Amino acid sequence: MDNDKFLTVDELSSYIKIPKPTIYMLLSKRRIPGAKVGKQWRFNKDSIDKWMEEKEHSFMEQKNRRKTDIIIQE
Repeated sequence: MDNDKFLTVDELSSYIKIPKPTIYMLLSKRRIPGAKVGKQWRFNKDSIDKWMEEKEHSFMEQKNRRKTDIIIQE
């Protein structure tokens, strides 16, 4: 899998360590980058890495905002 640019749902599930049903839920809500080829989904590994980094960055921003809000309220 290390040399593959495109991942299947099974490979993506192993790669980002989330269950396949969660991946399908994210796909149905258009919250994860993927492309349907025929009846199968494929995921560009670089796009998934970028998506994960954006999720992490967003989480850290929210966490920092909450800390700021708590300090302001005190």
